[in-house]
Amino acid sequence: MAIPADLDPAKIQAALRSRLIGRPLEVLGEVASTNDLVMAAGRAGAPEGLAVLADRQTAGRGRRGRAWASPAGVGLYTSVLLRPGRPPGRASLLTLVAGLAVAEAIQEVAGLDARLKWPNDILVGGRKLAGILCEMASLDASVSYVVLGIGINVNHGSRDLPVDLFPEATALSLTTGRTIPRGDLATALYNALDRWYAAFCEGRTEAILALARQRSATLGRPVVVLAEDGQWRGLAVDLDDDGALLVQEDGGGLRRVVASEVSIREALAR
Repeated sequence: MAIPADLDPAKIQAALRSRLIGRPLEVLGEVASTNDLVMAAGRAGAPEGLAVLADRQTAGRGRRGRAWASPAGVGLYTSVLLRPGRPPGRASLLTLVAGLAVAEAIQEVAGLDARLKWPNDILVGGRKLAGILCEMASLDASVSYVVLGIGINVNHGSRDLPVDLFPEATALSLTTGRTIPRGDLATALYNALDRWYAAFCEGRTEAILALARQRSATLGRPVVVLAEDGQWRGLAVDLDDDGALLVQEDGGGLRRVVASEVSIREALAR
């Protein structure tokens, strides 16, 4: 499958200001899943910073095994290989790192104020625009490598979005009324991810958490926590040092919610 002109890898790399992310960069017309491809590259010893960008995915997926619609010509589907060498508990912050990078890229290229819905969704105007899938492989007490998968609805029309998600989902073109250059968005994303990943590696956790709190669409809102042992309601009040969500349970104490263990949805008014 041919690579579209707006995803020309030479043009994207020529515009990169990143030190690490997108170096190297591989652009493909079609893959099953960019995350699966980069996970395999990680096992094979590929260098940190490798980014794979596809025009179309035939088996794209999101968190908890959910399918991610990835039609050709309209979206941005990319995965990046990282080797942070940190304990798995600290590496969980990388979902927030990716979220901040996506939000900054959207603001730079489309002029929209994007918000982070904990743990891995990006919203514009309260509607889902992008998602992040963070997968890692651990060796002993440290992370061997992490793959950050990012899917952004860019130039989708309403018919390109799954029927069960529209109108809860949106795209940059639907929000702005104009076509967004996908190559420009990819460049902005890799540059922003490079900056925030550097902050993570330098231990600037508070800077990451501070902006994540500022951009949060979850904090200060009532939520329903769907856990293996049942569901409960509470108020999302803060982010813990590792990015876990702190929820004040209705009629109870403060509980720590870890993304890998639960699903979160906003509680309806009662």
